[in-house]
Amino acid sequence: MPLSHVTRIGDRFHIFSALRYRNFRWFWINGAAQAMAQGMQFLVLGLLVLDITGSSIQLGLVVFAYGIPNLAFALLGGIIADRANRLRLLISTRLVVSVLVLALAILKITDLVEIWHIYAIMFLLGTVQALNMPARMALVADLVERKDIMNAVALHTMVNQTGQIIGPALAGGIIELAGIGTTLMVNAGLYLVGIVFLLLIKDLPSRAPAPKATLLGDLQAGLQCIRSTPILYTIIGIAVAFAFFGMSHRQVLPAFTKEALDVGAGGTGLLLLGAGLGSLLGSLILASLGDFRRKTRLLMGSVLLLSVFLILFAWSPWYWASWIIFLFVGVMSFGFFWPLATSLIQLNVPPQLRGRVLSVLQLAPAVHYLGALPLAVVAEIISWPVAITGGAAMTLVVAVWLGIWRPVLRRLEA
Repeated sequence: MPLSHVTRIGDRFHIFSALRYRNFRWFWINGAAQAMAQGMQFLVLGLLVLDITGSSIQLGLVVFAYGIPNLAFALLGGIIADRANRLRLLISTRLVVSVLVLALAILKITDLVEIWHIYAIMFLLGTVQALNMPARMALVADLVERKDIMNAVALHTMVNQTGQIIGPALAGGIIELAGIGTTLMVNAGLYLVGIVFLLLIKDLPSRAPAPKATLLGDLQAGLQCIRSTPILYTIIGIAVAFAFFGMSHRQVLPAFTKEALDVGAGGTGLLLLGAGLGSLLGSLILASLGDFRRKTRLLMGSVLLLSVFLILFAWSPWYWASWIIFLFVGVMSFGFFWPLATSLIQLNVPPQLRGRVLSVLQLAPAVHYLGALPLAVVAEIISWPVAITGGAAMTLVVAVWLGIWRPVLRRLEA
């Protein structure tokens, strides 16, 4: 379909309004290629670890090796995003990811790959991700007008969720036909294709030059902005609790489904597919709403309903009932909550500090890797339903305290 036709669709149907911006269209298409690549990446690397070691513990440690630099370097990524050219930063980091995945593909094809190669590459991929994400999120607001920021964030989330659904399925088919090594080659190729679309983005608005400061000074400026802006620290606080208590179950879902629902990898994959479809549905609904007022009400409603759905999911003994409930977990989490939280941050932070503030928000996705450990411990001592219910309850307590009992979100008209 010609891009001019896509533009006319964007003008006609409010749900695609951000696509009328040429640069955002290229960014959006890049997001599709990148999301498919990321969806492939975790499935292929997980299977590669199991192929080499046969150990689920090793797989968990590899995920941990990816998560640690995500947490450690996220704030540095925000500082770099505010100092550097964000587009060039995205292009360079995507190129590094392509090279790393390609190197692993060559090692696999030549039968030279060892488990330490995977640990090293996953740590490097996690580091690049930490440096890349604040710039990627901050760039959205550079591509569209202020009134279209929420629509752009929702469309970006939508294409990410679509890629996360298609990517693993594509990887599974290629693995069956040609093996893990060839799949890694395709994975690296998708990242390179995404870079091509980034190169088509032109004539971005200039940013005021950042005042000369030390890294510590830049970090303090970002933290001071958050500390002095109640809406920012309120949303970030809810997001961190949401990730640590409410979303950590995703990392240990296979263990829960095996014990509570008596299903294996196939059933777990279908549950994740349901959550992905729910996220996609939620993003489409959010994109259709445009720049509506009282975004905070929908934000709080999504957290409250997420807690309810998680409790229902924890105690459901029937697989297909659990599948439907988990679909709504996807709607409330990555369909509604995360795009809304990101949009509200974008709308309430100065452009010159956007990368640093968004990097603090990015601590939330990073901590959900850490939240899986206490969740698993409680499940081992008591049970999985009690563990997930406890996480949902803690999410609810923090959300009620920060979002309802305190007046910040209730008074915000955005």
